[in-house]
Amino acid sequence: MATSVKEFGKAWWAEVYNRIIGAVVFIDDYSSECLHWDGGLFNLLHGGAVAVKSLSPFEVCEKDQRKAVFITQSTSTQLQTIKEIIHNSDLTHSILISCISLDVLYLELNKDKDVTDVVTSGKAALEATKQLEGMLTGWINKQPCAVEVVYIPIFTISPTNVLFLTPPYQNVTPQYNGKLIPDSTSIDLYTLTNHERSMLRRLAGSLNSMLDSMNFKEDIYYIGQYSSLLAGVLENSPVCVARKKNCSTPVSLVIVDRTFDLCGVTSHSVESVLDKMMGVLPKFPGQCNEIAVDMSPLCVANAVFHPDDVQLSPGCLYHADDDSCLQTYDYMINKSQKEVMFDLYNKLSKIDVQKSPGPKMLLKVTPQSVEKIISASKGNYDIISKHIGILQQALGVVQMLKSPRRSQMELLMSLEKQVQENLAASRESTSVLHQLSYLIKTRKERNLHLKNLLALLVHVYSLAGTEVIFTSQHEEQLHQTLSVAMFEDHKFLFSNSDGNMVTPEECERISSNVMDLLKQVSQMRKNLQRYNSVLKPCESGIGHEYRGVLQQLVDDLVSTERPDIPDLRHRNEGIKDLLRTGLNILTSKKSKIKHPMDNQTVIIFVIGGITADECKQLHRSVITSGIDNNVLIGSTKFVNPVDAMKDVLML
Repeated sequence: MATSVKEFGKAWWAEVYNRIIGAVVFIDDYSSECLHWDGGLFNLLHGGAVAVKSLSPFEVCEKDQRKAVFITQSTSTQLQTIKEIIHNSDLTHSILISCISLDVLYLELNKDKDVTDVVTSGKAALEATKQLEGMLTGWINKQPCAVEVVYIPIFTISPTNVLFLTPPYQNVTPQYNGKLIPDSTSIDLYTLTNHERSMLRRLAGSLNSMLDSMNFKEDIYYIGQYSSLLAGVLENSPVCVARKKNCSTPVSLVIVDRTFDLCGVTSHSVESVLDKMMGVLPKFPGQCNEIAVDMSPLCVANAVFHPDDVQLSPGCLYHADDDSCLQTYDYMINKSQKEVMFDLYNKLSKIDVQKSPGPKMLLKVTPQSVEKIISASKGNYDIISKHIGILQQALGVVQMLKSPRRSQMELLMSLEKQVQENLAASRESTSVLHQLSYLIKTRKERNLHLKNLLALLVHVYSLAGTEVIFTSQHEEQLHQTLSVAMFEDHKFLFSNSDGNMVTPEECERISSNVMDLLKQVSQMRKNLQRYNSVLKPCESGIGHEYRGVLQQLVDDLVSTERPDIPDLRHRNEGIKDLLRTGLNILTSKKSKIKHPMDNQTVIIFVIGGITADECKQLHRSVITSGIDNNVLIGSTKFVNPVDAMKDVLML
């Protein structure tokens, strides 16, 4: 029985390793990302795999390789890819490891059929297994052959002991067929598109498996309509109902829509070193939560770094098998930049071949002093191989601090502060949009990218909420400015515009859609009672500060006063509670209102991404409150301002 999310992940990876001996392993990108955080490629090779390949129709097994293991999300496209690989290989043994619940997969395999009876009787997983085994047998098309289909819930990574992320669901954002606010106030699963519905069911199935492995029986609380749908599936689907009959440890699961507060994830004003790196450095190829580090400073060969250039493999920040690196990674989230620099220098000084001054002799650790030690190791592959983890982390921090994009981030930070002061000072009408339009027009002179300014726009609209009314004149001016800027920068802004002509009319249409979405962003908190504002007076009494919905929620949850939280709905309340209330009227007894902190373990899960800064602040609130509850923070991914903007504006 797993006692933490990290143990949950390790336990199920052990089940994978038990099945790969003598096999060629084909693995998809999402599972590869999860593998990286469990230890990486060598876990498979040391576990007995004869080869590891990407799940691609262009990959095959060699002639003498008879066994293949497929680790996959089991989408229809991926199943077709598996069919191609098997057809072009000479297999006698095939294992399909589905990282998606077979109950959910059964609905997808039979989406045009009435399968209500099978689902309600609890036989969906068994029927899906039979169906998939039949497909594998037909694709191999020879006797004798052995096939196996097994569900192994590989979907979590654990950057720290109190934080987990779900890479396969990194693209899940609370949306309703291209909108942030659904057309109807009364929504159900069929308000979503087929793809959105499928992803929500997949996420619910995965969370159900995690709760099952940890023996958790949950009380579900939620803020947001998308969260209410996820809560409904977890509460009512047959497999979840069956699991709760067997699990005994109570847990509070608090689910929150990210879209209520997009300020935190679109802010460039970050303290966490990890957030700074995610905002400046490129992503590791094929991954959402990892950074690509340029390793050329350690190499004798001349190399021009690009994360997608296979000539030189990029480094990364997370090293699962190195305790020293795990500590440094934790510091990158939870400590100050100064503390991270001293930690790196202290660890590097132990391998320094030039014997630089010890950390106790320095008043300040600079990027240059760290870089000097790294440079001394250049070409010394014995030293590099023994200390590769800390060298990669140190290089990543130095490259972030020396990046020319740092000055852009600092300019954006100052712009955010100005906007915050302006919005706080003039709640009724403001010239903020006029200023932002001017910024967009003059972006090239200031060396600012349009995508960062779009993130700033999302930040402004979310910060303003319904408290600040922008004039239609200023919004129209912004609309026209955006349209022109998008046409000028379309090659850098739209990932799918390579080689295709983008017309001014298309940019006009996209700009109009962006304005509609920005207006929806400002309306997200209009129905909240306690958390309808994120601009709060400073404790000093001078000025205003941003206090996010998540921060306000956690502060209320851990407060000894236990304030009423009307915005936090309790999913388990229903007809039973109505009956109980009726009985109480007769017996004159007051029923105790449930509170999330009544349970020893509380899981706060944010749909749509979170920042390292937010994780640090939330964890700090829990620690300083003095409560002894075990509070875990989960989300779909780490997110930077540009990623958050693209998710919301659908660019």
